[in-house]
Amino acid sequence: MSDLIFVALVIAFFAVAVALVRACEHLIGPDGPATAPASTSAEPLDAAGAR
Repeated sequence: MSDLIFVALVIAFFAVAVALVRACEHLIGPDGPATAPASTSAEPLDAAGAR
């Protein structure tokens, strides 16, 4: 009987976790596309990444 209670608690935990993630996504909204930060220098990088 304790095994069934444990399994039920694990399932309930993950159900609450999924619900919280969905609620946060609803409040915050989807992530936008990731963009690389713009370089502050006009000098191009060489193959090693040095200016």
